[in-house]
Amino acid sequence: MRLSWTFFAGFAFAGFVLLATLPVLGGVALAGWWLRGPPWTVLSGQSYFAVRDQDGRMAGRATNIGFTPLSVLMPTDPRPRRLLMRLEVISAEFSAAIGEGRVRLDAWPIDEAKDLRQPPLYTVVVPGRAANLDPDGMLMVEHAGSRRSAYSLVDGHWLFDADVPLAAFSTEGERRRYVALAQADDDMPSGSVAVITFASSQRPIRRLLLAAQDPSRGRFLRGSISMTRPVARLDDSRQRQLEVPLASGTLRIAITGDDIDLANAQVPAGLWLAEMKAWGGGRK
Repeated sequence: MRLSWTFFAGFAFAGFVLLATLPVLGGVALAGWWLRGPPWTVLSGQSYFAVRDQDGRMAGRATNIGFTPLSVLMPTDPRPRRLLMRLEVISAEFSAAIGEGRVRLDAWPIDEAKDLRQPPLYTVVVPGRAANLDPDGMLMVEHAGSRRSAYSLVDGHWLFDADVPLAAFSTEGERRRYVALAQADDDMPSGSVAVITFASSQRPIRRLLLAAQDPSRGRFLRGSISMTRPVARLDDSRQRQLEVPLASGTLRIAITGDDIDLANAQVPAGLWLAEMKAWGGGRK
């Protein structure tokens, strides 16, 4: 009997202590939650490498995903805008089933945490075997062979293709400009040799078609574009000149202000140069 009384007395005392300390414990828990801060907004992605046996050989697939915050210069705002870039590259080096591979870029503003709960500002999905984010504000996608494609990080629009290294320089106000040279595509006019693009990281400024009057000569020059390197240099009078050395001579175009002087271009004999006004403008 005495043992039963002791048990119930202890049980009652424990209940009293619990009731007395419950507000304190609740306050401590609430303070801990408050100090922890509001919940995080999270974007995640899984990188992986997978292989399997397929038709008597090994097939593989690599997916790499990375997140990069960047400050991107906007055409209508003197201040850069902070964007979060999610870059996904699917490599097809071990398998022909998915062709060349795939590159995907999603971009979000990061002014507030709630921005990441919204759909991205834009999405770029293109074939490619590798890609990187250029600090000057471009997505550079590598294709099979030597071709690279550039896309603006402002809105995801295609800027240019290039088969050789870019010529780059800065204008007044430290504005970066690029000259890209690419072989003409098969569906372009007979005699087409190359496409020359003068661009910023935000938009193409001029796109030119270089072609030969003789289709046979055009095919020959087109095949030699991979050995050509455009150069932007200052002449003796401090005038900037774009020079494209070709097998048939050097193409020279003056760069005045933030544009090129197409009317006074020095074009090698037998070639012609014209602006491609209806070319591009949207995503490729």
